[in-house]
Amino acid sequence: MITEMLKEIGSAKTKDDKEFLKELNLYLKGEKLNGVIKSFWSNRETNNAKINEKYPNLIQQLSLYYLLLQDVNGFVKASFESKKNKDEIKNRLNACTKLYNKSLQVFLDMFGLLESGSGLNAFLLWRTIYENFVISKYIVNGSEDEAKLFNEYEVVQKNKLLGIKLSKEEKLKFAKKFGRDYDSNDLCWAKNLRGKRLFIKIVRNIKEKKYYKYFLLSSYIGRTSSFSVNNVIVYNDKAANKSSVFSADDVTKGFTVFIGVLNEFAGLMIEYLDDKKQKETLVKMITHLGKQIDRKWKKY
Repeated sequence: MITEMLKEIGSAKTKDDKEFLKELNLYLKGEKLNGVIKSFWSNRETNNAKINEKYPNLIQQLSLYYLLLQDVNGFVKASFESKKNKDEIKNRLNACTKLYNKSLQVFLDMFGLLESGSGLNAFLLWRTIYENFVISKYIVNGSEDEAKLFNEYEVVQKNKLLGIKLSKEEKLKFAKKFGRDYDSNDLCWAKNLRGKRLFIKIVRNIKEKKYYKYFLLSSYIGRTSSFSVNNVIVYNDKAANKSSVFSADDVTKGFTVFIGVLNEFAGLMIEYLDDKKQKETLVKMITHLGKQIDRKWKKY
């Protein structure tokens, strides 16, 4: 396309800026570009057509799954309001609810990517859900004081985002509460785990082995790395080879991984309920619906 454009409008070296831009704008308005762009988008349109033709109810089921996960909040809130020991869990529940709701919003943003077959980009968003799940599981098993620090650290993050300059007294106050590295370490609230690489320490603390390698995969996909993932395309079982860190089975498990973490995250929140039958029913519904969606997606 670029070669054709250069032939038609000439080189920037042979025209002054004003003349060159005028010619370029004329080309952008022309019919030739329409044909090129139509061809460019044909692959995305094909993906959408395949999903809509073969599984017209897939996105509807995905929406129902999302709504069910969202309804967990209502049950948890009602249960909390009837508890006598509110002060013993309020900070942990507050922290986990924030992270859970944030994850549901991220999952909602994944819908368009999943619908169009963009599993690789969905993996980048899934990373946030995984991090929220890991931290929530750590908080659930931790102390109220640590959970309180997590909630209070929001002030530090807002100040950084807004570029607010702190006074010497305010800096000393934050340093005393969170540690000297409060401005550079977003996990400084985790008082029971000190030092470097705190997220990995949190993963080990909660003994989360099932999804951690997919967290690494999402890291390689989304960040600058000497490890190339050009050939690691989610849902493509021909992508992996003997030299790859991830097997063919790993890179085709995209949706299974998404559903698995969300199921466990919802289960984590459901544990706050007192009614045993209610807990069992909700877990059963979420797990079953998740499996049904995952099974259909694999066929695609």
